[in-house]
Amino acid sequence: MEKKILRLLIVDDSPDDAELAVATLRKAGYMLKNQRVQDLASMQAALDKGPWDVVLSEYTLPHFGAQLALDLVKRALLDIPFIVVTRNIRDPDLVKIMRSGAHDVVLKNQSARLAPVVERELRVTEERHQFRQMTKSLNEVENKNRAIIEGSREAIGYCQDGMHIDANKAYLNMFGYESNKELEGVPVLNLIDKSDHPRFKDFLRKASAHSTAVPQEFLAAKKDNNHFHAELAISSIVLNGENCTQFVVTDVSKRKAVENRLQYLNLHDPLTGLYNRHHFTQELTKVLEKAKQDDSRSALLYLDLNELKEINDSLGHAAGDRLLLKIARMFREKLGESTILARFSGDEFTALLHGMDEAQIKEAVKDILLTLKNTTFNEGGKSFRCDGTVGVVVIDKNTESTQAVLTKAYQSCQQNRPHKPALAAIPPAPTPAPIPLPVVQAPSATMAPVPTPAAEPPHAAPILSGSALDWEVRLKTALEHDGFQLAYQPIVNLHGDPAEYFEVLLRLVGRHGELIHAGEFMAAAEHLGLLGAIDRWVIRQAIQSLAALHGEKRKASFFVNLCPAALKDPELLSMLQKQLANARVKPKYLILEADESAVMANSADAAMFMQAARRIGCRFSVDNFGNNLATLNRLRDMPIDFLKIAGSLIRNLSTDILTRTSLKAIIDLARSMDKQTIAKFVEQAEDLGILWNLGFDYVQGNYFQQADAHTDYEFADETTLSSDTSGPNWAANR
Repeated sequence: MEKKILRLLIVDDSPDDAELAVATLRKAGYMLKNQRVQDLASMQAALDKGPWDVVLSEYTLPHFGAQLALDLVKRALLDIPFIVVTRNIRDPDLVKIMRSGAHDVVLKNQSARLAPVVERELRVTEERHQFRQMTKSLNEVENKNRAIIEGSREAIGYCQDGMHIDANKAYLNMFGYESNKELEGVPVLNLIDKSDHPRFKDFLRKASAHSTAVPQEFLAAKKDNNHFHAELAISSIVLNGENCTQFVVTDVSKRKAVENRLQYLNLHDPLTGLYNRHHFTQELTKVLEKAKQDDSRSALLYLDLNELKEINDSLGHAAGDRLLLKIARMFREKLGESTILARFSGDEFTALLHGMDEAQIKEAVKDILLTLKNTTFNEGGKSFRCDGTVGVVVIDKNTESTQAVLTKAYQSCQQNRPHKPALAAIPPAPTPAPIPLPVVQAPSATMAPVPTPAAEPPHAAPILSGSALDWEVRLKTALEHDGFQLAYQPIVNLHGDPAEYFEVLLRLVGRHGELIHAGEFMAAAEHLGLLGAIDRWVIRQAIQSLAALHGEKRKASFFVNLCPAALKDPELLSMLQKQLANARVKPKYLILEADESAVMANSADAAMFMQAARRIGCRFSVDNFGNNLATLNRLRDMPIDFLKIAGSLIRNLSTDILTRTSLKAIIDLARSMDKQTIAKFVEQAEDLGILWNLGFDYVQGNYFQQADAHTDYEFADETTLSSDTSGPNWAANR
């Protein structure tokens, strides 16, 4: 070892013997700072004065000796070499002093041994110091790692020979165990559903062979036998000196629900729930390949509704959508769950019929046509009946291609499509003619309105014409005679929660039965001082609608928009509370909503209003949030449950990186304040994945459903968002 200045304390009553020891060590290359003592007091004073590297002590001194000197060193908690240097020592005394803690005994007539002994003991002492320091550092690292693991949100467990030996709190909570003592000895396989055992065992074998394995998803089982989807990452580690396996488990149930939802939307038409064109084409290709392999026969049924465009043009797309939903349900009832049925385009449906002979196909088509002819559709005080043209193409081993069979079916419909007269009253339904194959055409009929006695003349004044007096009359009449109508748009949870949420929107019924959006008349209503009365009308109607849904065992919640003046209206909450009590609707299902600008303009009144609403039991949402993040500090202490992000931040989301960065900051701030976020104006599927990754809680927009008078949106939970592509699940027509 490297020589250094050696601080040497000599316990001896002989100056000559002490000098001999000093000379021996200097000769060995040490530079010394030494002191000689010969009694207990001087030894204690020397130990108190400063640190020493080595103590050399005579075994026996008058009234003192090596045993007392060693005791003083021990009491001072000094870990330094203590070497007895004496002229003579009996064997029993040597054994006694060595057992007491002396590091060696060197006879004075063997001075050549002194330097090697000192060098050895200094080296051993240094190694002992290093070992203690490393042990201390290791303990600190282990304690730190244990604290990190215990505080981690990730569930981490350890097993040996297939049995649990340790786990952190998150792991225990995830699987429903109270303590490590309860989990210890439980087989890892007990936490995996039996259906996944073979795959899990193979996963363990691969991880054992390669130390680590690519994380995989399994169906995990809790202690109470409840199940959830989990992603497992495993690796081989050494714990407490023994080889074991570390498990990192992530609950991916919410992610799985979103993935299933995206997969469902990728395969299905969002309005009708039927398969979309892309997926139907893929299924048709499979049918063609099967026909060529096993000489099987199937049939493609192609239906084109005759007058959907006229209904959309005259009554609006919301009415046309309701008709499409009705027709889709009718097809499903007639053709059964096993039939591959699709909405091929706007007013065209396709179906693949399997296992039917020619007579059965004819009967199925005849039944569909007859049902269509007897189906009526009531909208805006008028009744309609819809016929269509149907083409049937038989698929066998001689069928050329997917595109060829689709083209043939489409051309058959178009060539045999009847001339379309103008909308007229429903004519008497003729008896369906015999249906030849391969092309079947519906009897010539049109979709036509049934005139009603209250029908207005077609030449009424334009909706927005007229003076302020005209608006006053129309709006007051609407308030007095329920001339408004509520529309509902679903708000969908991105993380698998199937709870039903709708935003309530206001429409004014126009002179021709058309619906006028609130943006076209609210300015006039504000000018006339009617906003408060409109708020009360909306609240009354919304609570009645909620009560009706709850009567059907649907625990839906409504977001109801309030005008800015409502935040200063103390009587509004009294009326609201009375209406809720009369309808027996729990207040938590009503979420009051105000625009961010209105809340900021009247922050004191808004805070008082929110607190009063919270005392009643209602929740509160702020709309159009995010354009100015400075307002977040002012909102943080208000009792707000939801932040609905401004639509301008959602548009162009897939191409605007800067906007995504801003939204991420907004989401993180909102989550830190325990407020849930809603993205509105969602129009395209590719935005859903981005919004989910950003951490949004809810989404709303025309991609899911346009606002209309019905609350028939299917809030799919994990059971209905299956990746099974055998066919969509159909709920009963509400």
